[in-house]
Amino acid sequence: MTTLETPAPTTTGRPGLRPPRIVASRGAPGVRRENTLPAVAVAEALGADLVAVDVRVTADGVAVLLHDETLGRMWGDGRRVSATPWCDVARLGNGLDRIPRLDAVLERLEGCSAALVVGLTDPADAAAAVRTVAGAGTGLDDAVRVAWRGTLVAMQAVRALLPEADVWMPWDTLRAPTAADVQELGPSTLDLDVAFLTPATVRAAHALGLCVAVWTVDDPEPTRWATRLGADLVLTEDVATVHAVLAAAERDGWSRPVREPGEAEVAGRAQTLAHRIAHEVIAFTREHRVDPDAGDTGAQVTALDRSIEQHVRGRVRAAFPEHGFVGEEYGVAPGDKHRWYLDPVDGSRNLANGVPWTSTSLCLTRSGRPLVGVVVDPWRGEVLEARRGRGATERDRVLRLDDAPRALAGAVVGTELDGAHPWPGFGVFVDALAARSCSVRVPGSGTLTIAQVAAGRGIGACMPAFDPVDHGAAVLLVHEAGGVVLTLDGPVQDFPPAGVPFLAAHPGAADELFAVWTAAVTGAGPTS
Repeated sequence: MTTLETPAPTTTGRPGLRPPRIVASRGAPGVRRENTLPAVAVAEALGADLVAVDVRVTADGVAVLLHDETLGRMWGDGRRVSATPWCDVARLGNGLDRIPRLDAVLERLEGCSAALVVGLTDPADAAAAVRTVAGAGTGLDDAVRVAWRGTLVAMQAVRALLPEADVWMPWDTLRAPTAADVQELGPSTLDLDVAFLTPATVRAAHALGLCVAVWTVDDPEPTRWATRLGADLVLTEDVATVHAVLAAAERDGWSRPVREPGEAEVAGRAQTLAHRIAHEVIAFTREHRVDPDAGDTGAQVTALDRSIEQHVRGRVRAAFPEHGFVGEEYGVAPGDKHRWYLDPVDGSRNLANGVPWTSTSLCLTRSGRPLVGVVVDPWRGEVLEARRGRGATERDRVLRLDDAPRALAGAVVGTELDGAHPWPGFGVFVDALAARSCSVRVPGSGTLTIAQVAAGRGIGACMPAFDPVDHGAAVLLVHEAGGVVLTLDGPVQDFPPAGVPFLAAHPGAADELFAVWTAAVTGAGPTS
């Protein structure tokens, strides 16, 4: 076995000094079936510097190429590969489109310039994979160079079995790595989703002598952006495109676009992207329901939260790599004058208890002003979306509130608690509205509660403190639907200041509701 010689990291801040090496993820899945010998061969022929494959182990201990735990998605067999003997696995597919053994891939790459990156998820698979790699091409000059990537526990298992292994360390945070983080594993490379790529992380990794590998990058702009930041390796499922982008950038000197896109152009692209993301979130949330019988529901909700946020960050980064991003789970990623705000699961307590009233909020601002927003109700399959100056919609329905006067009597007003406690003036507010035959509801998702006002469901809603992560998209919806957004100082045109109480209301009831709300919040007592 030959370990991969990892070159010195690119000098951060000098883009173009050395383009990143191209890592073909799962071979060439856009051309041939992923993780097969033809996919590996195509990737090598297209000029990939490394080929990354996923490895699992069969019931009888054979290391094979497969990403999923089961054989279903790619091969139409619902069994877990760990419970299936090699003889059964080998029968799946046809011709060369079959699940190959890891030793067959090592043999295929002998004498080639491309190195192999072995990906492991389950640490239990490490022993068979290490044994296979160690026994392939031992002592030969043309032995395949090998690196390892995957989950942290799997990489720790590889390191224990193969002390000299070239191991990549997964990194799923926006925090920059420190020497203490990498001391135990001793990796050569920091391996991170493009969603977590920041200048600070690259600088810190390079200062530690680590390379930076970023995945999955398939489009021109994120390829150029990751290279300018100093990424050393780019994992892609489209080797040809990335290869062409890097070649063109080298030829043209890594110049940035001369023309800055205008607000309308950014808003149009962002609205299309946000709409697609919203429907992806609906599908993902429904497919990953919290199961009370599966153990800690809080941990399941947190896992869903983090999965959605990582997915959305990656989708946004692929389309707008230089935009900033703030998310509830992972925090702040710096960027230009554009900033996205995401709450992946608003109403987590509801979700943990099986109450189908949760939402996802995604909003884009430009120089602090809201530009595009979507609020996703995964349980009703609704996507409420708004674009500055273009109105608000839900499916084909235009959301538009009229100016006709509305009485509070018989109406419903939404609100949320301040954490687990009523906000100051809550009881007075409820009593004052009850005296007007108006009911208060506390559904458990502030994002969705405010958004309902834009949809004409309820006369108004109030929150104890504005946060653009939680409420940005919903506030834009209310504005674009013709509603009124107010703080204690009166109406606001964009966002309320962070941390202050605010009210969203139907324009026909805003004055009366504002009077009741301000009296309650300020302690002035009930109004007549």
